[in-house]
Amino acid sequence: MKRNFILIIVSVLSIIYSDSFSQSCCGGSIYDVAVLPLNKKALFNVGFNYENYMGVWDESGVWNKIANTSYQMKPVMSAGYRFNKQLQAGLSVPFVYNRNELPGLRPSGSGIGDITISGRYEFLHEFQVYELNGKNKTDKKTPYLAMTFGLVLPTGKSDESALTEAEITGKGAFATTIGVSALKSIVRNKFQTAIDLSWQHNFEKTYTSVYGEPVTNSFTKKLGDKFNYGLSFNYLINDWNAVSLSAGGFLQSAYKIDGTEGHNSDEHVLNFTTSYTYYPNLNIRITPSFKWYIPTNNIGKNTTGSYLFALNLVYYIENNDDY
Repeated sequence: MKRNFILIIVSVLSIIYSDSFSQSCCGGSIYDVAVLPLNKKALFNVGFNYENYMGVWDESGVWNKIANTSYQMKPVMSAGYRFNKQLQAGLSVPFVYNRNELPGLRPSGSGIGDITISGRYEFLHEFQVYELNGKNKTDKKTPYLAMTFGLVLPTGKSDESALTEAEITGKGAFATTIGVSALKSIVRNKFQTAIDLSWQHNFEKTYTSVYGEPVTNSFTKKLGDKFNYGLSFNYLINDWNAVSLSAGGFLQSAYKIDGTEGHNSDEHVLNFTTSYTYYPNLNIRITPSFKWYIPTNNIGKNTTGSYLFALNLVYYIENNDDY
């Protein structure tokens, strides 16, 4: 049971950090799902992310290195709760600190980021026990399969009211996500592969000011809808240690201003993530992670490239329900 539990959590964690959600160099939210296995009722997570922005890909896919110092630090508080065998939900609240040393502008800013409400409906679970001819059998063929969904709340400060780019801590508009998550053990209790696909819809926002300055005529802006993908491979070293490697990214359609698409403003990017998970016991998980965007041409378009260090400490509450 412990080995299955660790593999499931490592798999989902690697997909979480391979999901890439476009953001300015100093703001935005990352859709973060707090996931529970069947034998856990709730979780509480304290996380910390440090993301250093190395450069940007322009509309032609050419990589341009950022000359100024630009990074983001983000403490994150998360919680998750399982309602029954199929349904669970999570909540993530980030606090954002930005540093962006652009000439003549205030170099730093901080504040609450965009809050994310997430969940998943699980259709199938791996290694479920069933009865056949009066004997208990274990299903070794069925994979884990779930529908995922999320809602991003615009609680952070956007480019409408922020006075500088460094003060941006959120997108300023609602976003919804729906997707599918699947995983399958290739070697039980040892090696596992997983895939996560989702579609994010960004809602339109009306601007009456930009960077705190009123505009003569209000206008609407809508970020493009986004297809996110992630593929991970996970290896359980023993009952206390596991590692994972994943690749992920997104494809995003062009943004629109007053209903008109921005010319050549679609986005895409690819990143790689590696993580290590240590379980001192069944109720505590410690996971450092590293995410990297390859700084070379044609890996991305109209988006930033960075490397990110993350550390998460999770505490689980046992599930006493009989499924």
